Amino acid sequence: MKLLIDVGNTRAKVAWMSAGDTDRQTPVTALDADCLPTLAAHLPHRPQAILGSNVAGLHIRRQWDQACHAAWGLTVRWCDARDGLALLHNPYADPARLGADRWLGLLGLLPRLAADPGWRAGHAALLASFGTATTIDTLLPGDAGTLPAFLGGLILPGPSLMADSLNQGTAQLPLSAGQLTDFPQNTHDAIASGIAAAQAGALLHQWHLARQRTQGRAPLVFVCGGAWPSVRAAIQEGLAQTQAAASLPPRPPCHLDGPVLDGLACLSLAEGPTQAN
Repeated sequence: MKLLIDVGNTRAKVAWMSAGDTDRQTPVTALDADCLPTLAAHLPHRPQAILGSNVAGLHIRRQWDQACHAAWGLTVRWCDARDGLALLHNPYADPARLGADRWLGLLGLLPRLAADPGWRAGHAALLASFGTATTIDTLLPGDAGTLPAFLGGLILPGPSLMADSLNQGTAQLPLSAGQLTDFPQNTHDAIASGIAAAQAGALLHQWHLARQRTQGRAPLVFVCGGAWPSVRAAIQEGLAQTQAAASLPPRPPCHLDGPVLDGLACLSLAEGPTQAN
């Protein structure tokens, strides 16, 4: 049994993978930092190996290392964008400079894409992650004998960071929830609608660029992250309108519950079985 750990800026998510599995198990479990001193008590199995992704900094990584060693005497194998290069082309001059979560999320998307008729027909794929930061990354399918390729992507403040910046950087704008509307008539709705429009605009910008790159083929859109519910309506509506204006069949975004964990599962399969300690 392998334990897969995705440590984000706000929380961590974990999943399990048994010997012989071709995918990670569900559901995903969310863990807060206060669980670390008694980590084994919060998880149902004793792992034989641990694979992890961490974007929360060295201090948090050390806390997880200490917790896993105390619980099971195991060392975490922390994965990053130097792993899995035989599965996906990374255009960065220094692959390690690409965020581990972005790279592993893209690796985790590949098995799903392999069965998608649009991907096999040459359509690009977008993976948009709405968390503390928003990232929007583009994949291109490979030609015969070539790997699929990470084309590049955007990083921008996530919805909560956008709201925080308005609250902290202005004298009178509040930090509170509002409703999404086309023409807001109060400050709360104006902030919520503006943030959702900015997030949707960034995704649609990349959608148009990816479509141009693939000679007019409509990109496939995949989304994830804890802030997705706050922008879902704006993005679904904007994408539907864009597809209709281009006389394309509707294809709503597909929500993924843990693409980084899926990427760790891909690497686990590539490594083969782990012997029990």
